[in-house]
Amino acid sequence: MSSYRKGFLTIIGLIIITSTALAYVGSQSASIQPTQPPVAGTKTDGLVSVSASLAQSKVLVGSDGKVSMAVRLTAAALPRKDDQPNKPVDLVVVLDRSGSMNGQKINDACGAIIKLMERLTPRDRLALVTYSDNVTSVSGLLTMDAANRAQLAAAINQVRANGGTNLGGGLQLGIDTLLQANADGHQRKVILISDGLANQGITDPTELGQMASVAVEHNFSISSVGVGLDFNEVLMTALADHGAGRYYFLENPGAFARVFEDEFQTARKVAAAGLELRIPLKEGVRLTHAGGYPISYHKGYAMVHPGDLLSGQDRQLFLTFAISADHEGIMTFEQIEVRYQHQGMARTLIAPLGLTVACVPDPKEVVASVDEKTWSDQVLQEDFSRLKTTVAEAIRNGERDKAEAEIQAYEVHNQQLNAVVGSAAVAKNLNEDVRKLREGVKETFSGAPAAVAEKRKQQAKTLQYDGYQIRRDQKK
Repeated sequence: MSSYRKGFLTIIGLIIITSTALAYVGSQSASIQPTQPPVAGTKTDGLVSVSASLAQSKVLVGSDGKVSMAVRLTAAALPRKDDQPNKPVDLVVVLDRSGSMNGQKINDACGAIIKLMERLTPRDRLALVTYSDNVTSVSGLLTMDAANRAQLAAAINQVRANGGTNLGGGLQLGIDTLLQANADGHQRKVILISDGLANQGITDPTELGQMASVAVEHNFSISSVGVGLDFNEVLMTALADHGAGRYYFLENPGAFARVFEDEFQTARKVAAAGLELRIPLKEGVRLTHAGGYPISYHKGYAMVHPGDLLSGQDRQLFLTFAISADHEGIMTFEQIEVRYQHQGMARTLIAPLGLTVACVPDPKEVVASVDEKTWSDQVLQEDFSRLKTTVAEAIRNGERDKAEAEIQAYEVHNQQLNAVVGSAAVAKNLNEDVRKLREGVKETFSGAPAAVAEKRKQQAKTLQYDGYQIRRDQKK
């Protein structure tokens, strides 16, 4: 038995002991009624509304002090008048033309770009950057009138695939294309496409992620599109998260047109652009996770950039905090700030929370403080999605034992706690979704080595993408 497996089984054993103890506490304390953690009243500025709730309002002395907060963001449905022009859009497509794109991939991508041009109006602008070993600006931002459409279409038809993958060079030129152009009130996006691994120029995922983060500072977004089964899905996810955009996984390159249409239409529907959540952190409090988005810090604030909020859209994100639990006491989450852009104007919504977390020595009180609805949402949106990402990584690395152990740990922990909380949604997740995930791991590692290698690539990307969409509340 591997040292990893032994260690993980030890962890599972501890989880079983701890969770069973909590279930026993619940079964022996029927007189203790669950307390409902308060929900912060909805605060709105007429365009954006924000509310928050805690999955539990108490933590145990000596524990890790983890607390999850659900933050719900809702945009008002903006009125649409027939005589009101659509918001103009700037799109920069950064297209991989390395040798691996040759054939159907490059043909479908180029065809989809030409089809996209037909949807753009003379108020919209489009630019195309291509990259392989070197980087080429096929065109800067062109207004999509008839003459420019014809000129760009002719240039697109000359694009040929060959060479390596200088993804970083392509990304930088795509970013520079927007930075060097006057925004003119346009909604702006970079869409980067790749089917392989970055092997020229800057290849470090951390550096590439930092490169993408400039989008947040300059009020545009970066979306990434991974094609086939040979690209780096972790990198492509990081680019979208740092660039406050969306990540797409296209196993079939024929779906390029759908991606471009989705990006174009969502750009037209943005109500609150460049969302920024700012959470003041008291001493002894850390923000450890934010729905998968990067976290930055400045002058006592944690900041998260979850992208845009569309007209009429409702999104929920989970923030996970670690509070000091070395002694009894009470900690209060005072407020959350939501900053965004609307029609080129900066706006700030400050929402008072007044949510308190007590650190107590009695495990019965901790269990009784769990809010069934918020905890259920946390399990299904945050925890299960994170499990999928972890299992995807294990599959990618060929670690079947690790994948199965992660599933087992998740299952045991939530079964025992749900025996007290009684969430039908969590029970269904454990009975159906977890079972399907376990069977998927088993099937992935079954068969001849060559077949397993191919299944691992496909399953890792599928699980990681599914987890990405749900956790960031971007799944349609």
